[in-house]
Amino acid sequence: MKKVGYFFFCFLPVFASIALQFLAMLPIAGIVILKHALSGMLSGSKIQYEELIMLLSSEFSSQSFTMIVSVLYAICGILIFGIWYRGQFQGDLHFPVKNFFKPGLIFGLIFLVPGLQLASSVITAVSASLFPGWMDFYERLIDTAGLSQSPTLLLILYAVILGPISEEFVFRGVILSSAKKALPFWAANLFQAVLFGIFHMNLIQGIYAFFIGLFLGYVCHRGGSIWLSVFLHILYNFWGTCVTFILDYPLIILLFIPLGILGFILFYKNTSKKSVNHFPDFSDM
Repeated sequence: MKKVGYFFFCFLPVFASIALQFLAMLPIAGIVILKHALSGMLSGSKIQYEELIMLLSSEFSSQSFTMIVSVLYAICGILIFGIWYRGQFQGDLHFPVKNFFKPGLIFGLIFLVPGLQLASSVITAVSASLFPGWMDFYERLIDTAGLSQSPTLLLILYAVILGPISEEFVFRGVILSSAKKALPFWAANLFQAVLFGIFHMNLIQGIYAFFIGLFLGYVCHRGGSIWLSVFLHILYNFWGTCVTFILDYPLIILLFIPLGILGFILFYKNTSKKSVNHFPDFSDM
């Protein structure tokens, strides 16, 4: 009966993350409303209701508003889910310095990124051909977030650093640990990857997020530390945010598959069952 409870418990962090995004928006929205109210008072002019709605609508849909809310959400998520992961599941949040002095392991993760990016691009292209309407929706989301433009400091801070840490604590931390109490690792990893895809709330991004989530879960489990999946997630997002222009060079793309294979081999050879055993396995509890 406990295993059933832990299975359904996996959904709670997802709902908590969505709620946290809404809560993070409230103070920022309040500051924006207060700014316009004070601006109207100081200027001595009365802002019409329709004008105020248009101003707020424009600000709330802007890239800067979205990024500020996202940064605040990610910071809160790191604190809340980090404490949750550490407190309930005895997750090791100590940075594994020794692992990052293993060139084979680190280069393995680095070389994995081009292969994962190529696979994501293929998955996105296939998904777009099957669901063109969803692709239009996805492209509008990308434009709103500013990902189709030159990356800003706030975008890099959220998408490359804070966002990956927060998401890893939620999915490869709390959710994967809870799922492992009810399921064998392969099923628990599959389940957290499904939730990771659903969490992105659009079909195109959700499909390739599921694929990436599987790899991140495996890296976390095999490497025995959530910081390895955090590192891979950061590298993956850095590529997607800052160096996508490489995809414009077909000759370079030809190297992605062998690099990805080499990366997986290096990662696998520089980890072992011993490192897996260091990762808390609750499936027998």
